[in-house]
Amino acid sequence: MSSLQKLATSKKLAVIITYISLIVHTLSNLVLTPLYLNYLGLDRYGLYQMIYTVASYILILDFGIKTAMVRYISKYHATNDYESEKNFSAHCLITVVTIIVLMTAAGLIMNVFLLDIYPTITAEEADVAHQLMLIMLLVISGTVLERFVSGCLGAYEHFTVNRIVSVAKLILKILLTICLLYIGMGVIAVALVDAIIIFATIIFLSIYAIKQLHFKIKLSKFDFALIIDLVLFMFPVFLQAIIGYINSYVDKTVLGIMTSKSDVAIYSIATTFVTLFNSLPSAISGVFLPKATKMIFGGSYNSDDLTNFVIRPGRYQFMLCGGFICGFALFGREFISLWAGPNTVQTWTVAMIIIIPNMIPLIQNTVLSILDALKKRLFRSVTLLVISVIHIIISVFLVSKYGMIGAPIGSAFAFIVGYGVIMNVYYQKEIKIQVGRLFKTVFSRTWICLIPAVVAGIISNNLLPDYSWPALIAKALVFIVIYGIMLLFYGFNTQEKQDFAIIIKRFRL
Repeated sequence: MSSLQKLATSKKLAVIITYISLIVHTLSNLVLTPLYLNYLGLDRYGLYQMIYTVASYILILDFGIKTAMVRYISKYHATNDYESEKNFSAHCLITVVTIIVLMTAAGLIMNVFLLDIYPTITAEEADVAHQLMLIMLLVISGTVLERFVSGCLGAYEHFTVNRIVSVAKLILKILLTICLLYIGMGVIAVALVDAIIIFATIIFLSIYAIKQLHFKIKLSKFDFALIIDLVLFMFPVFLQAIIGYINSYVDKTVLGIMTSKSDVAIYSIATTFVTLFNSLPSAISGVFLPKATKMIFGGSYNSDDLTNFVIRPGRYQFMLCGGFICGFALFGREFISLWAGPNTVQTWTVAMIIIIPNMIPLIQNTVLSILDALKKRLFRSVTLLVISVIHIIISVFLVSKYGMIGAPIGSAFAFIVGYGVIMNVYYQKEIKIQVGRLFKTVFSRTWICLIPAVVAGIISNNLLPDYSWPALIAKALVFIVIYGIMLLFYGFNTQEKQDFAIIIKRFRL
């Protein structure tokens, strides 16, 4: 394997670049959200989020094409069955084209009834809303193609390339958005930037897959049994996508229908922090599907192996999630007030209600790689779909009774019942993951490290009560340094100290 191939397939480098991507993504939000509010205003930004939300539901129809590519091509690689790989890729491409046709039809129908979906859109906003919907439909169709190609790179374990492309996309988005907003293109600019970037990405990834991976698509024979097997695998992923979109977008949809565009804008700003929180542990778990597939197909695994497979990344994920929750609880209000303005401070309450119960599924989301490898996502998907339907009913009731704050409460209920209780019983009974040992080992010593950092944060808030960027940065640094020191000298186990030493050694080089 060449040095270039080693870099392209390095899981550790992929994780590092993913966190660079998260940093760039955070910086982009820091830069772009105030620009959106300044150039567009709260209501027009809320309008964009409303259209983006309803358009995003169409992406449910992608049926988890990227996950299917990774799972099946990894399987063919493990058995050196390259002809089947090319034939499968052709079947997958046919599926992608079919999906895009269905998406286009669904999007055009939704655009016709857009004003019926959102009665809060005024007559003056109607033309802009329809234009936004058409541009976003183009973006969503391109997204399916991108997932097909990036799924190929993921199956070949070229994680690093996918992550580098993600960073480049974010940087390009910042630059293009600033330029287009500056010349006065308004809310349309936000959607156009996404369209330009998605198709540039498809072109680059396609060239890389053909030139570097020698990826080939060849329909040697149409295999209906393969289509059935593919559909059976993708159906639970499809249900999972429905659940994900319900949990991510239903609250904004309900608010857009029942309250106001400004409430949608506030909720959307809150989801910026929720998305960042969700991305922190996902960067670690996202590279484990090929490894899980090879372990399952190798046949040499047991309950201890599966549990250990989840524990190691789970500990790192809790270190990140716990630090984020405590830091945001201490300094989130001040940050939001300085960053987006005092009129958006309710964002903190919305975000806190959602992220706290969401921590449990995040620190064990490597289990999804095991479920995909075993093709056992169906129960999880059906169960969480039922919970998500209940989530919708509860959110509608709570929003009608309590206004915007009712929406995140409905989300919190869904996370606690679905992910926290029911799924852990399933993991214990069906997958044979030792859930008790899992959580005991994940939390072992790590939670204690948060206590001194939180105490220091409370003290610093009392010593520096006035809101200012220098004070906020100083308080956050104190929290991070104390938490980091506690992890290094108390929280880390032997393996984690070795991992840390390796990272330090590489940076020295």
